[in-house]
Amino acid sequence: MSNSDRRVTRQIAMGIRQSALKYSQLLSNKKLVLAISGGPDSLAMLLATQYVGSKIRQKVIAAHFSHGLRPIEDEIEKNLVKDVAKICGVRFVSGADNVAANESAAREARYNYLSKIAIENDAIAIMTAHTRDDQAETVLLRLARGSGLKGISAIREMSSQVFLGNKIFLLRPMLKATREQTEAACLENEIAPARDKSNESVNYSRNRVRLNVIPELIKINSQAQAALVSFAERAASDDEFLENFALSAVTEFEIRTPYKVEWDKHRLRALPEPLLIRVLENSWRYLTGEGSTLGSEKIRQIINVIKTSGHTDLGKKGQLVNVKGDKVAMMVSGK
Repeated sequence: MSNSDRRVTRQIAMGIRQSALKYSQLLSNKKLVLAISGGPDSLAMLLATQYVGSKIRQKVIAAHFSHGLRPIEDEIEKNLVKDVAKICGVRFVSGADNVAANESAAREARYNYLSKIAIENDAIAIMTAHTRDDQAETVLLRLARGSGLKGISAIREMSSQVFLGNKIFLLRPMLKATREQTEAACLENEIAPARDKSNESVNYSRNRVRLNVIPELIKINSQAQAALVSFAERAASDDEFLENFALSAVTEFEIRTPYKVEWDKHRLRALPEPLLIRVLENSWRYLTGEGSTLGSEKIRQIINVIKTSGHTDLGKKGQLVNVKGDKVAMMVSGK
């Protein structure tokens, strides 16, 4: 198939390029690690690097990680990604480990590997191939699990994590692309993507949403996925506004040090509870890292201490205590 026929691949490439340009100041013209599993979504992202422009493509490293759960399939997928990376003129690296057979352990091992590759190559960001379909599924999962506004805003186009003291950005440039488009991109390039049989198992929550819930919602509204994504985008915008509002509300009486955040207790008590909760969550993330959350029960305990006296343990070697001079502090032990 001629290059001129690869319309969908070029569309995906345009989205990746626009996302990279949008965050160009944060990315600082450094290298980018692409997380490539061998499935249609990540292969479409890799294939699209042919059309993102030479400046971006030269900074790209395609990284594949094997979890050790399917040795034969892992080797096949690794070689597939290696071959496609060669076609695209992109550097390829791979790693492997024996990981416990659960989603959480697999994800942690994968991101640890990708972060390690980023640090070793002075890369600023990891790029993942999350699509609009992934976003819609995530919104439903988080709604079902009782997430607040931050959780409902689901997958962010840009976020960050700290690994071994290094801040690494996570860029998801394909949130506007659909799974149908990633499949089409592979077909356009005459590449047969890997198929993970576990994706068809209803033992996993996300699979149940994808296979059972989404199809039923589409019967109600053919644009259900787009509606869920739009909802997530509005939630993210509202959440950002409220986050900034919470930060400004305590500017005059909040003191931050590396392992402690301290407030005037009387002024903290005066905040409306929804705003107070955001102040507490902001401070906990500042002390323990992006992605950390206190949970509703811990929030209730903290508010009780603020209104009365005493202290409460917060996990991760953290605590909230009343201190002398009508102060209250959230603290974690030094690392």
